[in-house]
Amino acid sequence: MSIIAASVIATGCGSGKTSAIVSSFEGGTLLDESGINVIDLKGDWHQMGRQYGNLAKGFLDDILSYLDAKLVGETDNKAQAYAIADSLFMNYPVYLKDFFDGMEETSGIPLEDLKLCNAVEYVEGCFFCSGIAAWGAYSKDKLVFGRNYDAGNYSEVCRDLVLTVYHPENRLSAATFGYAGEIYCINGLNEKGIFIELNNGMPSAGWDIDWSMIPGTTSLFELLLSAESLQDVERFFANSISPASFSIGVSDKSEAMVYEWCHEGAKRGDVTTPVGLVVNTNHYSNPEWSFPVPSEKESWNSNARRCNLLNFAERTKGRIDVPELKEIMSTSIEDGGPYHNLTRYQIVAVPEDLTLHIKLPCNEEWVEINNLF
Repeated sequence: MSIIAASVIATGCGSGKTSAIVSSFEGGTLLDESGINVIDLKGDWHQMGRQYGNLAKGFLDDILSYLDAKLVGETDNKAQAYAIADSLFMNYPVYLKDFFDGMEETSGIPLEDLKLCNAVEYVEGCFFCSGIAAWGAYSKDKLVFGRNYDAGNYSEVCRDLVLTVYHPENRLSAATFGYAGEIYCINGLNEKGIFIELNNGMPSAGWDIDWSMIPGTTSLFELLLSAESLQDVERFFANSISPASFSIGVSDKSEAMVYEWCHEGAKRGDVTTPVGLVVNTNHYSNPEWSFPVPSEKESWNSNARRCNLLNFAERTKGRIDVPELKEIMSTSIEDGGPYHNLTRYQIVAVPEDLTLHIKLPCNEEWVEINNLF
């Protein structure tokens, strides 16, 4: 059985610890972990879908209201949004479609609207992110992986971010973090300590999405449910292409890497960083690619954020731990970090401890969530 505990890490205004069961349904549980929504699911995929539909209904309703407000009076845009949602869902594996069937049964929300929730990031436009991992000579102790998720939208749905912990039958247990209704992986950690974070790579490798393929975000979720080691991750990227252009940060407890993953395959994006350090923003850094280098405007200051993180890591080499990494990720671009006013949430992962530290703009403090599995 999963026992989830949370503690608040103070940021100058005291500390506290709150963990409350909000509701339970058919073996699943919704918890409020110091302001972070955690949904813990157990059983087969249909059963977990039923649990999720009941427990996440309020969040799903909020996401739909948010999208309705964005699309009101825009008939063409609304039709396009539902078309994107259908395209995203079309090639989902059967077991995940079973999950959605269960969601529909208990949420009272039609499948077409659940599919729209699932596609909220695809509908709303681009996201752009920064990531850094430190270990070995760069870390104070354990490998730590920091990640800022940045986007031009979503500020109204901060409270609808959910950490979902899946305990499926015959698959690895895994946790994903994102907006309610997204049944895929943008950020994830599994019981073997494999951490995955996704960045937009479109400024380098192009803006097209091949909707005839299994979505890349779905493939990453399947990877999270199956990868027992970084060797499994390496085999996945060596034998796959992506329907869209991404830059994927991955780690276990002792090493991290970046895969620049697009229509043309995947290449390691950490070949230019020193051992013990990985930095991941929104342009490809492997010199073997033939793609043109995007401008800073096209890539949301990707190179500036990358250089800031590299320089920050060199200044703090040997001292990077969870508190230090929180400080790095919360330093503004102007002050030499990656943070700006479009940062929608932040994560610091410690894969060895199966622990995530999460900071939301609508919370004053970082929240440590451990004992996930």
